[in-house]
Amino acid sequence: MGVRRSRPPALPFDTLPERSSPSPQVRRVKKTPDIPQPDLLDWQPPVTHLTAEDVGAIMLDAVAFRPPAGETFLYALMDFAQGQAIFKDGLSLADRLVFLEGPQAVLALADIPPEQEIGILRVRRRLIHSWLEVAHEGNGPCYVLVVKDPSRS
Repeated sequence: MGVRRSRPPALPFDTLPERSSPSPQVRRVKKTPDIPQPDLLDWQPPVTHLTAEDVGAIMLDAVAFRPPAGETFLYALMDFAQGQAIFKDGLSLADRLVFLEGPQAVLALADIPPEQEIGILRVRRRLIHSWLEVAHEGNGPCYVLVVKDPSRS
């Protein structure tokens, strides 16, 4: 014979109250928005110095300075000690070194007294172009070496 089962007891509520918080299963389904994570192994530190070799720098004597025709080089007037420091430590982008084109460098040299020991740092324009800002000073444009991201130029 069969076993008789009784009816389940009646529930105390006609309808169940709404839950105030979502079930744990629902929380797992929600995702945070996808934010791209940079590749930390591909990170490059910002450039703060340019080596003298990287920019083709040489020191010239100011006495017989005659710039070549064209715009291949830029020139910075400085004392020889500062020039030697650049060859040892590199061009610091934070120093805001001012570069002139050849004709402007000749005009600037004319204003310097002959007893002052001055040298001329010559660099290749195309090698520092990414770190230059154009400024106007006196007889024409000058260029200031600044810290910036060269990939955004």
